[in-house]
Amino acid sequence: MNDSSPLAMRRRAVGHSQDDAARAAGVDRRTWGRWERGEATPYPRQLPRVATALKISVEKLDALLNSAADSSRSPGPSSNPSSLHDLDDMVNDWIGLSPTGGPSPGRALRVTEEDLGMVRQMLAVFRQLDHTYGARQSAGQVTDFIERQLNDLQQRPAASPSIAHQRAMLTAEACELAGYQAVDNGRPQQAQAYYQRALNLTVATGDHAYGAYLTAVNLGHLALHCGEAELALRWASAALAAAGTAASPATRAAITAVVARANARLQREDEATRLLLEAERLLDEGGSDEPPWIGYFTHAYLADEAAHCFHDLGRPPTARGQLVDALGGVGTDRVRRRAIDAALLASTWIASGELDQACAVGTEAVEYAARTGSGRCVERVGAVLGALGPHSGYAPVRELQEFTRAVLPAAVTG
Repeated sequence: MNDSSPLAMRRRAVGHSQDDAARAAGVDRRTWGRWERGEATPYPRQLPRVATALKISVEKLDALLNSAADSSRSPGPSSNPSSLHDLDDMVNDWIGLSPTGGPSPGRALRVTEEDLGMVRQMLAVFRQLDHTYGARQSAGQVTDFIERQLNDLQQRPAASPSIAHQRAMLTAEACELAGYQAVDNGRPQQAQAYYQRALNLTVATGDHAYGAYLTAVNLGHLALHCGEAELALRWASAALAAAGTAASPATRAAITAVVARANARLQREDEATRLLLEAERLLDEGGSDEPPWIGYFTHAYLADEAAHCFHDLGRPPTARGQLVDALGGVGTDRVRRRAIDAALLASTWIASGELDQACAVGTEAVEYAARTGSGRCVERVGAVLGALGPHSGYAPVRELQEFTRAVLPAAVTG
């Protein structure tokens, strides 16, 4: 036993034996012992109870666990992976459907359909808030819902195996949303932790289609966001191959679009174009039996993916055509999506040397972004202003800069 480990020292400081601490954290003594020896670390869902047992905040617990991992140099499931490449083993586990991280059958859990209905309603509310206002306003509520209500449901018996399966998948969907919001708030490491938990749940339940979606669409987009196009390509391609026909047409279309995005980022135009056409064909095949979690992926969302592809490939006119379809087909309540697409449209006009058009559309992007708390919207508007910087002497550019400074000052760097 490593009695000098930070976790052990903190346990003794609050007067707990290992049995006391394990009981308070809801685990057995052997698991607690492995944590103290640095052989493993708690999963994100366990952190609030562990922190309560040790009478510290989750943030301080996270620092304590990182300190213990550094001193022991023993890898374990981390709530704060250091880089995207640390997720490779987890993705490989998912591809092989290795059982990792799910709830133990011995603690299987009396939850009813009414409980699940409440979870579905809350998720629908959180998703709508996220689409309209971005992540900043609701991210805390989503994480609190996961760490309190959903974790409480995990500790209760399920009324049937079907209820247990649905509970796990709804928890995975909530973790996916929390991860997406972490990206929106500029916290990629927190996103990795929630995506990892969601993927572990799909492994435990054997839902390969949703696991493919998570691997390609969530992790793949995260890799692209972090500038790791090769990693995004590897993950999305593996997900596409592993999903096969188990995934619905719309799900495969969304995955294929991410493979296209990665190829476009790597300047492989022919392959990116081929994949976009394949995604469109798959989306046309979709019917009314698509899973509800992929319902958002319409032709308008595919047009958005295509626009990003053509923008990365240096084809602004083609990107503009796709953006017209994307903005025309997305609902007015999808404020964040409209802000991002309007900013990208402004960028295509800048690339074509059309400053008047760029400023007009850029103003729309600022108006949309100012209605959200989205960090990505601020980042996209900032990029537009940065590209217009050399033209600050031009009156429409000055007006856009002044307008942005008044309503969205976070996007103005100078």
